[in-house]
Amino acid sequence: MLKGVIPMLPTPFDKNKNIIFDDISSLIENQIQMGAHGISILGLGGESGFLTYDERIAVTEFTIKEVAGRLPIITGVGAATTEDTCNLASHAAVNGISAIMLAPRPIKTQTKADLVDYFTRVSKAADGIDVMLQDAPEYLGIDLNNELMKHLTDEIKNISYIKSEKPPVSNTIFNLKQIFSKEDIGIFGGQAAVGFFELLESGGTGTIPGCEATSILVRIWNEYHLNEDKKKAMEIFHKVLPFFVFEMQSLEMFIKCTKTVLHQKGIISSNQTRFEFQISPVAKSILERHFIQLMEVEETLKGVKNVK
Repeated sequence: MLKGVIPMLPTPFDKNKNIIFDDISSLIENQIQMGAHGISILGLGGESGFLTYDERIAVTEFTIKEVAGRLPIITGVGAATTEDTCNLASHAAVNGISAIMLAPRPIKTQTKADLVDYFTRVSKAADGIDVMLQDAPEYLGIDLNNELMKHLTDEIKNISYIKSEKPPVSNTIFNLKQIFSKEDIGIFGGQAAVGFFELLESGGTGTIPGCEATSILVRIWNEYHLNEDKKKAMEIFHKVLPFFVFEMQSLEMFIKCTKTVLHQKGIISSNQTRFEFQISPVAKSILERHFIQLMEVEETLKGVKNVK
């Protein structure tokens, strides 16, 4: 079963907005070194909506090759058409991906029947691997209500996880746990790990955050679950929470901040995005202070025994 800290990799671009595959390799090696429990690709934070179908296939195949079985991989498959989404899901299933992440299409006129048909078709295309439903109404404009998610998890055998990005975290997890007939449905969080400690306290399965603070989040996970030291886990979390809140002001801000921090760390070559977004001079100054704090926390945790 997937669990723990499974960061979403950004898709790195050069100044001409071409994918830098060497940087994907660098990201993967960094995440493995930082102790990630898995790797996620091609989600909202990976700018999947700005990639062509062929680019998404190329990123998926490159990631599978580079990871080489060392970690489980989750890939987002939502595309412009249901046909492309099904093809991406099928491609993931036959090429060794551990699970697909599947969000509803951002079409506000969809009926419940439309949504059920969509999720059923794509899940069938991913036969043999797990499906993670993504409920992110703030970013997609579609709310997967509890009644719908209960129906989907009851009727579709390979839906095994929910990634809920619907605050407040503890309320959402509590409500989801009440409705599932399957006892083994995993509940993940996201939103740049803003609600990570609340997720831990609520019995969440894991988180899919950005990948710029992985070692810190893994340390929090280990303090909580392995050392059973909730006080220490919360202490570390509170040191980095202001940064997570700062970067999660919008999806565009999150992606730009993630890439900027990774670029400053020397893990990727550029903070280029395919969408137009500039961080203001004031925000740049604040981000720099957050970066210094992140590096200080990382440095403090180095050499300190991780597990009792």
